[in-house]
Amino acid sequence: MKGSKKPKLHFFIFLLIALVVIATLSIPHFREKGTTPPNNQTLSPQECSPECRLTIYSKQPENALIGGWIGKRITEVTNGSEITLDDWFVVYPNMNLTSPPEGWNAYLIHWPEKFNLTVPCSMGGFTLALVGRESGQSFYQAVLRNETPPKHARDCWGEGNGRWLELPPGKAYFAVQYIPTANTTWKLTVLTPTRTWTDFRDYHIFFETPVELKATCTCPIETLIERFEASIKAQGFEETELWTAPMENDCFKPLSVKLYRRGDEYLYVEFAEVKGMDLVRVLMILAEEKEVVKAYAEAFTAGKVKG
Repeated sequence: MKGSKKPKLHFFIFLLIALVVIATLSIPHFREKGTTPPNNQTLSPQECSPECRLTIYSKQPENALIGGWIGKRITEVTNGSEITLDDWFVVYPNMNLTSPPEGWNAYLIHWPEKFNLTVPCSMGGFTLALVGRESGQSFYQAVLRNETPPKHARDCWGEGNGRWLELPPGKAYFAVQYIPTANTTWKLTVLTPTRTWTDFRDYHIFFETPVELKATCTCPIETLIERFEASIKAQGFEETELWTAPMENDCFKPLSVKLYRRGDEYLYVEFAEVKGMDLVRVLMILAEEKEVVKAYAEAFTAGKVKG
């Protein structure tokens, strides 16, 4: 597939102040444990299972990084049917319409890789750092669409207008990524940065390349979650009390939702199954203030927020 000849205004950024917030990560390789147990002990199923990595069975597209930044739509093609998850994220600085969005900055950065917190098997998503010196607002809407006749769509909260929440000032690292759980065909758009994103007024930042690939993860999602948690704790994080767990809704079923702490740092990690698709959505928030992590987690959780 060929990319666009020139950068386009990406659909996540609109009304001159919107900032896309979707996430993705580079694809790491977790080494499986040795196959020869000491003292003739029997290996556990987890120790016998293969390493967790993304396997692509189709020809990889040229000039498109799989596991990098991708667009908000991801489609699964199975036996001629197509189901699409439309994951829409926006952050608005608190401003009036006569002034520029002062007090906020965004930085494109693969921060999980920088902090050794990459999740295996990701086909892509979005990762960035956000700095808000004033309060702001978030908007999140997720929709599942059946692209085959008779076509229909459903809002994941059954409200039709998405979720609006207040964001406190502070710095937060944000990541969302998508993990396939079956060997099937996926359609997505790979985004290639044309330059570093440094503020809300920098709109033309990506080349867009439509991609179709056949891919899956080499290990069960339960194994991946266990191994990723072990890698988090190996970085010095300890699990701490979560304020509340998101609830299942029409589109998502939470599989694992945990909060970790390391000194002054808090890390929120959420795995959620996308209903009707062989897909898992991962949300990660890292910040030095618990209230900032809580606000971003509640704003962009796949689950339903209580109350």
